[in-house]
Amino acid sequence: MPKKLDKLDHKYNEKLAQIRRSNVERHAGYANTLKLRQNIQRFQRNATYDMELQRLRGATAQGHIAPHAHKRVVDLKNILGK
Repeated sequence: MPKKLDKLDHKYNEKLAQIRRSNVERHAGYANTLKLRQNIQRFQRNATYDMELQRLRGATAQGHIAPHAHKRVVDLKNILGK
């Protein structure tokens, strides 16, 4: 026997639709927050790598540096794309 749709079913469906919309909005906001956090962390990491590279270049200008420091300079250049 088919169920008749009445006003209660319609209101219930509207309420479920509203819940779904709010869940989508909340998820989108959370995804944007995660993306922003990742961008900030990537920027900070790259800034730290760049500062380290500048310190190593400065040490090279003052004299010889150890072989492992030369290897780190090469690694940092590859990471930063310089």
